[in-house]
Amino acid sequence: MTSGAAMLPRDLRQEIADAITTSEPTWLAFVDDNREAAGGRPLAVKYVPARYAATYQKPNRGLFIGSSNFTWGRGVYVTGVQEPLSTAIYGRVGVVSRFDPSGWKAFDARDQANEQLYLRWLHTQPDYSQAVLTVHSDYWLHQFRNLFREQFEIDVVLFHPDEKDAGGWYTDPQHTWMTVSDWQSRQVLSRADYSTRFEDVWLTILIEEEFTPDTPALTRTPHFTLSGGPPAPLPPVDVRDAYRNKTVVRVES
Repeated sequence: MTSGAAMLPRDLRQEIADAITTSEPTWLAFVDDNREAAGGRPLAVKYVPARYAATYQKPNRGLFIGSSNFTWGRGVYVTGVQEPLSTAIYGRVGVVSRFDPSGWKAFDARDQANEQLYLRWLHTQPDYSQAVLTVHSDYWLHQFRNLFREQFEIDVVLFHPDEKDAGGWYTDPQHTWMTVSDWQSRQVLSRADYSTRFEDVWLTILIEEEFTPDTPALTRTPHFTLSGGPPAPLPPVDVRDAYRNKTVVRVES
């Protein structure tokens, strides 16, 4: 337990610990749903800009750790292979990788009760006023999410999308996105550039569509929509097969 966690009201600290415990079954169900094959490791999907395509057509350094200005702070943002188009709004190149979730502690922020627990935790922080009453709100609110994960040694946060494509064709509000922590030491998030939590990262999906953030950036508008409607469904089995065979599955606009 960090010193910050020790200073929390005892009942709140226990409720958060209990929420992590009760998040385990939903996390394990998610892992099982996204395995490469029965008994195999789960697969994650991440989209990157097209300029990085060549990087993932050969052995590479893996997935980049996102900076602290994302939804749940510093970490790797991925989906499971069962929802392979969910984050295509962020890049045309879908890379797939294996990960080993053994012993990971999860916080399921898809649960509204858990969201409320986080807000209660936030209100106890000494610098909370800096987050809501100064121009530095963006900085503080994201730093708090890092601190929360560090205090409770959370390896993965599950959450529903907070952005989507304008037509809702790629991203469904009920999809599951996740932030994965890399650790410098337990209770201290890694400052490295690349994650050690994902392996065998390969270019597997190529999206024809390109997106532009709208104002405000809650949605992203497609440039092409060549078919005049949503893309053809991408069966997860096709992504699994392409990953296993190191081929690329293409998704038309």
